[in-house]
Amino acid sequence: MKRLLLVDDDPLVLFALKDSLSRLVQDWRVEAFSDPNVALARLKDVGFDVIVSDYRMPQMNGIDFLRSACRIQPHVVRIILSSSSDFEIVQQAINEVEIYRYLAKPWVESDLIRHVTEAMAHADQTRVERELADSMRVQQGVLSAGEQELRRLEELEPGLTVVEWGPNGEILMPEDLLVFADNSLTSK
Repeated sequence: MKRLLLVDDDPLVLFALKDSLSRLVQDWRVEAFSDPNVALARLKDVGFDVIVSDYRMPQMNGIDFLRSACRIQPHVVRIILSSSSDFEIVQQAINEVEIYRYLAKPWVESDLIRHVTEAMAHADQTRVERELADSMRVQQGVLSAGEQELRRLEELEPGLTVVEWGPNGEILMPEDLLVFADNSLTSK
């Protein structure tokens, strides 16, 4: 199933985006967030194919959000949606976070669906190309089959293959898991 992440601080815009895309494209899983920090946390848990992000948000702008998203999921296809038509913003988005499209608000629903559908197809194509390149690297002995599988798993479940080590060789647990563990211990 294809996964789409929507980020916009305006709940009405977010509702309209999600409604349009969910209703017209049935086989996508669409998740929407008004807080870019919460969206970044979600990106650490689930792999997405495409992100559509507003540019002007109070917590962080869309370029900063997408820059952080790229560190978590470098292969996600990125789109900025904005009411600003400032050429410098567009140029910065293209140069710094390699956006796939820059869409204007208000949008035309058919154009929005077409661009996001094309972004999904682009995500599929680049995934196939990465898999083929990895297969070639395995055949050439540059990449082991185990490393290829780790890459595949990491793309499906971001953070799954990342282990943080402590200074004495211990495995460090993510803070959210530690809080959960502490709460479950104290609730007994």
